[in-house]
Amino acid sequence: MCGSQKLDRRIWLGVTSALFIGTVSTLTACARTSDSTLADPPSSSRVAGTATAAEAKLVDLEGHDLSFDQTPSIKALVLIFILADCPICNSFIPELNRLHQSLNAAEMSMCLVHADAETTANEARQHAAEYRIEPPIALDANHYWIRKAGATVAPEAAVFSPTGELLYRGRINNQYAELGKRRAAVTEHDLRDALEAVQAGRSIVVSRTKAIGCFIPATAATP
Repeated sequence: MCGSQKLDRRIWLGVTSALFIGTVSTLTACARTSDSTLADPPSSSRVAGTATAAEAKLVDLEGHDLSFDQTPSIKALVLIFILADCPICNSFIPELNRLHQSLNAAEMSMCLVHADAETTANEARQHAAEYRIEPPIALDANHYWIRKAGATVAPEAAVFSPTGELLYRGRINNQYAELGKRRAAVTEHDLRDALEAVQAGRSIVVSRTKAIGCFIPATAATP
C-alpha cells in the first residue's frame, strides 16, 4: 500500500472512531436526561431556605391563600404546572376541570400554576376565560413551586402533603405516548389514582411518572 493510501486509511479510521465516540456520548447524555425526569429534585429545604415568605406562599389570582394553614383539613395540595401557549397543556383542560369537580374541596386543594415566569395576571385571566378553566389559577414568577416539585415540563402534576412531602409528581394520565403521539383512548389515570389513594389514607402505588409536554422555560431566579 502506497503512502497516500495509508494516510487516507488512517484519516478514515480517525473520523469513524470520532463519530462512534460522539454517538455513544450523545446516547449516554440522553439516557441521563430521561432518567432525571423521574428522580427527585435536590432537598427542598435549600429552596425553602432561600425563598422569601411571599415566594413560598401560594395565592391564586383572586387573592385566596391556598396554603395548608388556611384549611387545616386539607390532606393534599395538588398543583398542575401549565403553559398558556402549550397545545398539550390546553388539551388537558377538560380533564382538569372534571378532576377539580370530582375532588372533595374539604380534603384536596387543586390549583393550576403558570410555569412561565413572564406570564402576567391579566394574561392568565384571558387564558382561563378562553379555555374555560375552572380550578383556581396562580403564578409562580420566581419558580419557587416548580423547583420544590422538580417539575421540568408542562403539564406536570405535583401533589404535596401538609408537611411539604412530595407525594406524587408526573403526568396527569397516559393521553400522550410521546410528543406528537396522542392515544385514541386513555387507559391509565395516574394523577386521579394518586389522589384517590391520598383521600383513602393509602400509599400511592406509583408516585413518579414521566410527563409528556412542553419544556418549562428557565427564569433568572432558577439556580
